[in-house]
Amino acid sequence: MEKRIKEKLEEILGFIGVSPSVNIEDQDSTFKVTIEGDDLSFLIGYRGESLNALQTLLGSMLFNESDEWTHIILDINGYRNSRQDKIEDMTRNFIDRVRFHKSEVEMPTMNSFERRQVHMFVSDYPDILSESAGEGRGRRVVLKLKDSDQE
Repeated sequence: MEKRIKEKLEEILGFIGVSPSVNIEDQDSTFKVTIEGDDLSFLIGYRGESLNALQTLLGSMLFNESDEWTHIILDINGYRNSRQDKIEDMTRNFIDRVRFHKSEVEMPTMNSFERRQVHMFVSDYPDILSESAGEGRGRRVVLKLKDSDQE
């Protein structure tokens, strides 16, 4: 599978005209694909949209070839880790606002992966509750204080 992933990724990157280094790790049937190179920010795009599209394209190409879905997490130059750190910092700031104002606060729109990260991060705070709200691309996380009778 790692060989097929690398071949498909090189095919995609060849069309784009870049040849960065690619590393693939199998972690319990999830393949973590890491791309490293110079000037690859265009592959990440605004808030990782191009990166997510590239990940989806790679997964779809593999699925079309084998009729079996392969779970892939694609990262370029450590973007996913730095984005997760930014999301955690932003969430801490919003948690502070909720506690200070004692009212619910809406976070900016996020994709499903980022919203999940927020929900998991907030689960470590016993006094804060997180919910997703909105529809489609406008979906966001709402943070609020837990009622004492909800626990």
